[in-house]
Amino acid sequence: MFDRDPFRIRLRDVFMRRTDWSGADLIEADLSGSDLSHASLAGANLESAKLDGTILRGADLTDAQNLTVEQLRGAILDAETKLPAYIDGSLLSLAAAE
Repeated sequence: MFDRDPFRIRLRDVFMRRTDWSGADLIEADLSGSDLSHASLAGANLESAKLDGTILRGADLTDAQNLTVEQLRGAILDAETKLPAYIDGSLLSLAAAE
Protein backbone atom coordinates (compact mmCIF):
# COMPACT_ATOMS: atom_id res chain seq x y z
CA MET A 1 0.00 0.00 0.00
CA PHE A 2 1.11 3.53 -0.73
CA ASP A 3 1.34 6.13 2.00
CA ARG A 4 -1.11 8.75 0.78
CA ASP A 5 -0.04 11.47 3.21
CA PRO A 6 0.72 14.74 1.42
CA PHE A 7 4.37 15.61 0.92
CA ARG A 8 5.55 17.79 3.79
CA ILE A 9 8.52 20.10 3.76
CA ARG A 10 10.84 19.75 6.74
CA LEU A 11 13.28 22.62 7.04
CA ARG A 12 14.04 22.75 10.75
CA ASP A 13 16.89 24.92 12.03
CA VAL A 14 17.86 26.07 8.53
CA PHE A 15 19.40 29.45 7.65
CA MET A 16 17.16 30.90 4.90
CA ARG A 17 17.55 34.66 5.26
CA ARG A 18 16.42 36.83 2.35
CA THR A 19 15.00 33.89 0.36
CA ASP A 20 11.87 34.13 -1.77
CA TRP A 21 9.01 31.79 -0.84
CA SER A 22 6.33 33.99 -2.43
CA GLY A 23 3.24 31.98 -3.31
CA ALA A 24 4.81 28.73 -2.10
CA ASP A 25 2.66 25.85 -0.89
CA LEU A 26 3.96 25.37 2.65
CA ILE A 27 0.99 23.43 4.02
CA GLU A 28 2.13 21.52 7.14
CA ALA A 29 5.76 22.58 6.51
CA ASP A 30 8.01 22.33 9.55
CA LEU A 31 10.03 25.55 9.65
CA SER A 32 10.72 25.35 13.40
CA GLY A 33 13.87 27.12 14.51
CA SER A 34 14.73 28.32 11.01
CA ASP A 35 15.96 31.84 10.29
CA LEU A 36 13.71 33.45 7.68
CA SER A 37 14.74 37.02 8.48
CA HIS A 38 13.83 39.38 5.62
CA ALA A 39 12.48 36.46 3.56
CA SER A 40 9.42 36.90 1.36
CA LEU A 41 6.50 34.63 2.16
CA ALA A 42 4.01 36.93 0.43
CA GLY A 43 1.02 34.91 -0.73
CA ALA A 44 2.44 31.64 0.62
CA ASN A 45 -0.01 29.06 1.97
CA LEU A 46 1.08 28.42 5.56
CA GLU A 47 -1.84 26.23 6.64
CA SER A 48 -0.76 24.21 9.71
CA ALA A 49 2.90 25.16 9.18
CA LYS A 50 5.05 24.80 12.30
CA LEU A 51 6.70 28.11 13.15
CA ASP A 52 7.94 27.43 16.69
CA GLY A 53 11.09 29.48 17.16
CA THR A 54 11.13 30.51 13.50
CA ILE A 55 12.83 33.89 13.11
CA LEU A 56 10.64 36.13 10.98
CA ARG A 57 12.33 39.50 11.66
CA GLY A 58 11.61 41.78 8.71
CA ALA A 59 9.88 38.96 6.80
CA ASP A 60 7.13 39.80 4.31
CA LEU A 61 3.99 37.81 5.12
CA THR A 62 1.59 40.06 3.20
CA ASP A 63 -1.22 38.09 1.62
CA ALA A 64 0.01 34.85 3.27
CA GLN A 65 -2.83 32.34 3.29
CA ASN A 66 -4.19 30.32 6.24
CA LEU A 67 -1.78 31.82 8.78
CA THR A 68 -3.02 32.12 12.36
CA VAL A 69 -2.14 34.23 15.39
CA GLU A 70 -1.43 30.97 17.23
CA GLN A 71 1.23 29.99 14.68
CA LEU A 72 2.84 33.43 14.91
CA ARG A 73 2.90 33.41 18.71
CA GLY A 74 5.58 30.72 18.53
CA ALA A 75 7.67 32.70 16.03
CA ILE A 76 10.08 35.60 16.56
CA LEU A 77 8.73 38.77 14.97
CA ASP A 78 9.80 42.39 15.03
CA ALA A 79 8.31 45.76 14.05
CA GLU A 80 9.56 45.27 10.47
CA THR A 81 7.68 41.98 9.97
CA LYS A 82 4.90 42.60 7.46
CA LEU A 83 1.77 40.70 8.49
CA PRO A 84 -1.29 39.79 6.41
CA ALA A 85 -4.15 42.29 6.77
CA TYR A 86 -6.32 39.71 8.56
CA ILE A 87 -3.79 39.24 11.42
CA ASP A 88 -4.13 41.65 14.36
CA GLY A 89 -0.53 42.47 15.19
CA SER A 90 -1.52 43.84 18.61
CA LEU A 91 -2.12 40.24 19.71
CA LEU A 92 1.54 39.34 19.12
CA SER A 93 4.75 40.01 21.01
CA LEU A 94 7.54 41.63 19.08
CA ALA A 95 11.21 40.95 19.70
CA ALA A 96 13.57 43.81 20.39
CA ALA A 97 15.53 45.16 17.45
CA GLU A 98 18.83 43.44 16.72
